Amino acid sequence: MKRLLIALLFFAGLGSCAIVPDQYNGDGAPSSARIVPLRSERPLVALALGSGGTRGFAHVGVIKALEAEGIEADIVTGASSGAVVAALYAAGYKAQRLEEIAVGLEQDDLVDFVLFGKGWVRGEALQEFVNDLLARRPIERLPRAFAVVATEAKSGRLTVFNRGNTGVAVRASASVPNLFVPPVINGEEYVDGGLTSPVPVHIARRMGADVVIAVDVSWFAQARNGGGDMDAAQRRPRYQLLERELAQADVVIAPRTVRTRMLDFDRKLENVAAGEEAAREAIPQLREIIARVAAEKHRLTRARAQPALVKAE
Repeated sequence: MKRLLIALLFFAGLGSCAIVPDQYNGDGAPSSARIVPLRSERPLVALALGSGGTRGFAHVGVIKALEAEGIEADIVTGASSGAVVAALYAAGYKAQRLEEIAVGLEQDDLVDFVLFGKGWVRGEALQEFVNDLLARRPIERLPRAFAVVATEAKSGRLTVFNRGNTGVAVRASASVPNLFVPPVINGEEYVDGGLTSPVPVHIARRMGADVVIAVDVSWFAQARNGGGDMDAAQRRPRYQLLERELAQADVVIAPRTVRTRMLDFDRKLENVAAGEEAAREAIPQLREIIARVAAEKHRLTRARAQPALVKAE
């Protein structure tokens, strides 16, 4: 009888430790402001980094290859694991430092397991990891224009966070249902941004991008590269969502990543290398597109200037 009582008290104690979703309200919480597109006489380049768990380490390799060719993004968008790398890149981190961070990163740095709640991972460790590296700067104070997508858990609607706490916004975007405990932002629970915008290309367009580079590290990309059942992939509704996004990009980079579990960090360096290789292959096409857009913008600028010159004469 005594053992039964002890056992009941033990499980009652565990039950009292159930994780309640963290709540973020009011000033400083992530929010959606009206998107005001950037304007420039030169081509504005955007990098849209997609979801894909720890395959997202490939995003670092993509940035490394682009930077080596002198190509840097003016606009950055991210979904899920892509939002983590996108936030650091938008904050001004160069490729070498991003790679150093990736090399030194261990699972415990980002993954804080819990026993009870709406997931196995709380998500606070990820949030603090991002905020610490960004010196707690909100989204609107980052050097590059940045937006992160998340999904309202109740309605399934896409939300674009472009103001407020960067770490919380990234945490919301990366909150895979039933794996992460979803944060509550101004009364709404938020989950994985990849559910509604796997690679947020259309958001990059709305932000003023002339050239959008989409980086697809999803399972579908691996199937497309011959690493999975393509027929099965095409039957999934999320595949159609992904294809609609990618169709709006100028260049799609799909690294041949190593297959890993969602929270497996063991193959991160191989995936960084896969991203670098895939981006290098895309460089000639990308340079051609940027040159074409630059020429067109120059032509339009001269055409607008002509009437003013004629009037002045």
